[in-house]
Amino acid sequence: MTHGDRSAIARRRKVAASLRQLRAEAGRTEDEAANHLDCSLPRFQRIEAGMAAARLTEVRSMLDLYHASGEQREEIVSEARRARDRCWWYPYADLIDEAFETQLILEDDAVVLRTYQPNLVPGLLQTERYAWELIETQSDLPLETVRRLASLRALRQQVLSRNDAPRLDVILDEAVLRRPVGGLAVMREQYRHLAEIAASPGVTIKVLPFEAGPHHALGAGFHIFEFTGGEPGVVELELLDRVDFVLEADEVARYTEVFDQVWRQALDAGRSRALLSDLATTA
Repeated sequence: MTHGDRSAIARRRKVAASLRQLRAEAGRTEDEAANHLDCSLPRFQRIEAGMAAARLTEVRSMLDLYHASGEQREEIVSEARRARDRCWWYPYADLIDEAFETQLILEDDAVVLRTYQPNLVPGLLQTERYAWELIETQSDLPLETVRRLASLRALRQQVLSRNDAPRLDVILDEAVLRRPVGGLAVMREQYRHLAEIAASPGVTIKVLPFEAGPHHALGAGFHIFEFTGGEPGVVELELLDRVDFVLEADEVARYTEVFDQVWRQALDAGRSRALLSDLATTA
């Protein structure tokens, strides 16, 4: 499967819509269905929103609860199987938890990605060496697992080179650039990569300098995903020990407003590229 396979996305959304309709027709609540699956309510809601790839056992269990049978049942199971098999990250499934799976789905589906990062270079912009150093430092994993995680992070970045790549707007706090990950060689390579990708069509990177002072986004990083077809946006929040997803329209709008405010406080794109290029040669 190629990155951003539209057929897999369409199948996942079709399965989600069919399951929502069947639940409504069966008169079952979200809580009842989540309890039947023995999963959390947030995961069940992500399945119904097409933001999680439902396991075949989960699909069959829901169909049992909704008393679906015959050709309709077989069609939904078949679509769910084909959507799962065409996920580009399927070979790495053992490394991917539910929240990371949702993030990968959102990245593949979005037409606009907006990211504020106060601490580290975002995964979509990390070099392989930077990713390797970061993963190795933050975990006590076997070398082969570190290698696979770094490879997975690199594969994620293919979303930016596909024909229908999303627009990417990134705000990097200056602290991201000043915090060393690995040695000087690793950071210089990362600076060069950021400067190069900032010059790519559809990608804008702005640096928020220390001199900008306090701002509305102080704290944890967040990502805003925007979609076509009138589908509501989603915000991903990076917390200390987990990530949360915000689906409520008012909350998504609030994070979008904060992003726009900080975007205006940051250096413009040209000055940001110049700073990144300067760091690549002088750091």
